[in-house]
Amino acid sequence: MSQDPYKVYRTVARLGGVLLLLLGALVLLGWLWNIALLTTVLPGRIAMKPNTGIGFLFLGLALFLLTRSTKTRSTQLWCAASATVVILIGLLTLSEYLFHFDLGIDQLLFKDLVQSPFPGRMAQITALNFCVAGLSVLLFTLSEKRANISQALAATTGLSALFAVIGYLYGLPVLYGSVQYTSMALHTGVGFLVCSLSVLFCRPDLGLMSVLTNPDPGGWLARKLLPVAVLVPAGLGAVCIHSRLFSSDVRLNIASLVVGQMVLFVALVWVLAFVLNRAEGEKATAQEALARSEKLLQQSQKMEAIGLLAGGVAHDFNNLLAVINGYSDLLLEHLDLPEPDRRSLEQIKQAGNSAASLTRQLLMLSRQQVVEPVVLNINQTVGNLDKMLRRLIKENIQFSLVLDRQLDRVKADPGQIEQIVLNLVVNARDAMPNGGTLRIQTKNVEKSTPQASSDASPGRFVLLEVTDTGTGMDPQTQAHIFEPFFTTKAVGKGTGLGLATVYGIVKQSNGHIEVQSTLGRGSSFQIYLPAETQAGAIVEPGKDATEAAFSGETILVVEDATPLRDLICQALSVSGCTVLSAPEAQEALRIVSQQTGAIDLLITDVIMPGMNGPALAKQVRALRPETKILYMTGYSGEFVRSDMLIPGVSFIQKPFTPADLRRKIRKMLADKLQAAAGAAKKAAGSAG
Repeated sequence: MSQDPYKVYRTVARLGGVLLLLLGALVLLGWLWNIALLTTVLPGRIAMKPNTGIGFLFLGLALFLLTRSTKTRSTQLWCAASATVVILIGLLTLSEYLFHFDLGIDQLLFKDLVQSPFPGRMAQITALNFCVAGLSVLLFTLSEKRANISQALAATTGLSALFAVIGYLYGLPVLYGSVQYTSMALHTGVGFLVCSLSVLFCRPDLGLMSVLTNPDPGGWLARKLLPVAVLVPAGLGAVCIHSRLFSSDVRLNIASLVVGQMVLFVALVWVLAFVLNRAEGEKATAQEALARSEKLLQQSQKMEAIGLLAGGVAHDFNNLLAVINGYSDLLLEHLDLPEPDRRSLEQIKQAGNSAASLTRQLLMLSRQQVVEPVVLNINQTVGNLDKMLRRLIKENIQFSLVLDRQLDRVKADPGQIEQIVLNLVVNARDAMPNGGTLRIQTKNVEKSTPQASSDASPGRFVLLEVTDTGTGMDPQTQAHIFEPFFTTKAVGKGTGLGLATVYGIVKQSNGHIEVQSTLGRGSSFQIYLPAETQAGAIVEPGKDATEAAFSGETILVVEDATPLRDLICQALSVSGCTVLSAPEAQEALRIVSQQTGAIDLLITDVIMPGMNGPALAKQVRALRPETKILYMTGYSGEFVRSDMLIPGVSFIQKPFTPADLRRKIRKMLADKLQAAAGAAKKAAGSAG
């Protein structure tokens, strides 16, 4: 259990309140029993007036209540009432001096037979100090937000009292009173010094005092220098005055110089502490930002390492899945297939599709999946999912869409945006087993400066935010949510790839993601995607407008995995294509050089032993510029993305089905297929 660093200060403040109570009580007893020692402290000195003693009683009571560790409403009321009484005592006395009349309060309790002018009346400076001190306590009682003002008023009271005490020490009556009116007693000045320190120390963590009590080097240095800044000038001034080196005419100048030096030194020490504390705070902020950046770097490196592993596994796994799913589709196309065999094949295909979905998630989180980014409106993508999302969540969850009608476009893969929304909605649903509220919101945001908590650069972004009122997450859980296979769900309820997939998609789309979550109150996932300055029509890849039949087009298939190559060749052959095949690039180049007829399309794997797919495609197009290129890949390497900018080049994501492959080829050879179909139709018309 940590110790309160401000306990000593609060103890001193509470002790100050007790001392003021004791001071007021002793002075009143001195007047009651006519004990001069209690009213004057030193023989022949000015006596503290009864009203002054009453003022210290209420001031001490207010400070005692203010410094209580447990504060109640009644305690605050009594404290405020006591402070108000102190202010009234000062105000009534000042009004007597100002308007030159006697309210009859000066000798209300005791008769003053010593003081001739204004018997029993406290000094003007004493009354003013009661007003200022009472107001400082009252402000602290009403609201600690006014700590700066309260402490400034308390410091003013202390400065006035310091003048009086120095006046007594240096033998200068002008500093503690007036010849014409009443002067301040020595123990009155000491009482106001105690009051000033008590108010300053009651909340040392707020206002002006927070600079001096700060544990940083500035606060530490100030605590060492402040006693020196006060005691050294006062001591040197006393030595000069009492050493008889100076005449009595210059004692006032020396005293004024001493007080001025003390005020100046204290102010300079405070400013120095403030500057040092602020510099230390900026240093700490910079270190925290650096630590967050290092954590982000470690997370990025961890994701990159996992991504490389996932990508390597997924590449080989996709080849196997393509064979499994492809042959399942080819067999299911047979109409005469027995029903039990058909059901078995459908189960095989369903399992293959599930495995393919898992590999896609692995590639997404590793940012190695090939994407087809288009300029799109996220509102339309989210709106298309509305019905599906409402079926996905439970009936006890209130679901709402808040879509900005003026939303900017973004450049991203529509399928991946759908994947982000689905994953986040499923997570939100699972976080609200007893119901709650789920909101999807979109809007435009402008980020002028990069934040330390993210690696986003300044600019205009489109925000996709998914907010729920579920169970929320603690900071420890938030630190791991984007790690693959990390899940808080029960065994068998989740793969731990949902948020990792979201993270991978967002990074692949040049965006960033932020999370705000409080345990027991819900979570908010904020996806920031760069706004696209040049808006364009939404393109939905993979959709064909025509289903023209093949008519003997020549296709060269290059794939080092024999089962997958055989599947592709069989699927294209039965569709009416002329198929050439090669297990590696050199064999493919030999076929290209020996082939006398046209080669309409080259289908090649990207990653192969020896010469890779892009290098092969470059040489083929050099020999046959009319040949189009279709890459088969599970990776998104930079060489693929740059080649995709060339007309006549496309790709297909592994694992794919024969139907997917035929659809992609029809799209690439659409012009030739339509021309062939038109020629056939014309020929049929001529024959008729």
